[in-house]
Amino acid sequence: MFKNLRESKGFTLIELMIVVAIIAILAVVAVPQFTKYMRAAKTAEANEMLDMIKKGSTTYYTTPRTAKGTMSRVPCQFPAAANSTPTGTGCCNADTDGDDRCDPSLSSWNNSTWSALKFSITDQHYFQYSYASAGTKKAAMYTAEANADLDCDSVFSTFQLVGGGDPAATNAECNAVGSPAIYRENETE
Repeated sequence: MFKNLRESKGFTLIELMIVVAIIAILAVVAVPQFTKYMRAAKTAEANEMLDMIKKGSTTYYTTPRTAKGTMSRVPCQFPAAANSTPTGTGCCNADTDGDDRCDPSLSSWNNSTWSALKFSITDQHYFQYSYASAGTKKAAMYTAEANADLDCDSVFSTFQLVGGGDPAATNAECNAVGSPAIYRENETE
């Protein structure tokens, strides 16, 4: 009877402890990397949406316009400013289904600035977007900004894109220029 027990196949306690230790080491390394990867994936939204706002701004600025009821050309300019959309203190507080994202609200994007930029978000999203502009012709500038509390800890990630009228353009043309890259602060908080 004892002879059969010694011949039985199985793992020793040491072998099991080694496997558990390897799994623990992998978890210690993998979990923080996975968390960082997930936050970085969330920031892809801001990059894509700011690029869309940049394209809308450039199209608006470079499209000739005239004043209503006249043949007078309106100076090159960007759309008017728009407050943070959706409103509030972040998507964590504006979430009704518990996934820490802003729920879609078409009415949030229903204003003249977002319409002029041809920009709205119809799906759930992490970031709030704002738009500021000033000036005309070569002095025209805009700032598009995306802010999010990606892990609902009251620390916000900020992404910002700046553009303006081309200083080398003549008064007869409307050329826009923009920053070569997006400014990032607390990218993955």
